[in-house]
Amino acid sequence: MFEINNLEALVIPFCVTLFFFYIEALIHYNMGRYNEIKCDLPPAHENRDMIIIIGCFSLLSTITTYYLEQYFSK
Repeated sequence: MFEINNLEALVIPFCVTLFFFYIEALIHYNMGRYNEIKCDLPPAHENRDMIIIIGCFSLLSTITTYYLEQYFSK
């Protein structure tokens, strides 16, 4: 399905998206909890859940972008 060369086209955007979505989620978490903009970590179980959800959407975003680029480059 994916060539080895295309693996980089998936891994790098996934990691970058995961990082920025996570930072955004931390800011939203702290704004909702403390009414402040900061990046304090939530408890471990909440942090795990956030990372799983963000990871799923980062993966969807990365795969969608990959296939759109493939489609429009033809």
